[in-house]
Amino acid sequence: MRRVSGWGCVVSVLLLAIAARAQQLEVKLTLAYSVFIVGEPVVLQVDLLNATRDLIEVGGPKATAILLMEVTRGDANNELKPFRDDPVVAPFTLKPGETTQHRLALDKWFSLEREGKYMVRAVLVHRGMRYESVKRSFDVVPGMSLGGGMQMFVDREHLKRQFKLVFWHRNQEDRLFLRVEDEPGERIWDSIDLGALMRASQPKLDISPEGEVTVIHRATQDAFLRTVLWSLPDVIEIVERNTLIDPEISASQRVNALYGEGAAEREESKKSWWKFW
Repeated sequence: MRRVSGWGCVVSVLLLAIAARAQQLEVKLTLAYSVFIVGEPVVLQVDLLNATRDLIEVGGPKATAILLMEVTRGDANNELKPFRDDPVVAPFTLKPGETTQHRLALDKWFSLEREGKYMVRAVLVHRGMRYESVKRSFDVVPGMSLGGGMQMFVDREHLKRQFKLVFWHRNQEDRLFLRVEDEPGERIWDSIDLGALMRASQPKLDISPEGEVTVIHRATQDAFLRTVLWSLPDVIEIVERNTLIDPEISASQRVNALYGEGAAEREESKKSWWKFW
């Protein structure tokens, strides 16, 4: 009969214990996109599964666990430090067998304005053990330029605000973004996703002396999107978004509908596709 040494039994038991413990908590991280425009909120979702029999308090004064985000730029040794001390999510309780989801904007804790490649992972620390998600990578890019403009402020002569219209191909379509940056000080405001873009027509940007900024761009073959926002020295706010129908194309479609022309093409265009996120 073959004997098993005492050390072999100890090692086997330890390996089984570690494997069992590793399966007690699961952490998953999903990015909204793999590429973000400079200034665009870097949105992600963290999924947590508590496969233990214990009630786990995450964050708060009686917490037994804490949720962390680890971010690097470029190589793995260039780790970014958060510029805020508060937790990335509000305190919550994870019941036995429960799964919870938390969505957050990573750029509200880390400086992600510089162009380049980043890596991020979520880490749940519970009673001295680390439970890590798979690392996910994303890129921050400037976008493809389509023009822009500059805003001056009467009461702040040294402040200049740059508006940049850029586009990027995402989810099988081109999308238009408005980037906003202040000089001096290099403050970067949240970039605004203005919606789908047809590049056949150049987007129009108008900046009034009162601070009203209007962007009009063609979103579909027969419609434009109009976005209006107020730009003041310390605040930028979207106040209006609406659709403008192109009168020439709309009239042509009504004629075709009257005579039954293009019915097959219109039926095909009605078929929608749905985004993953």
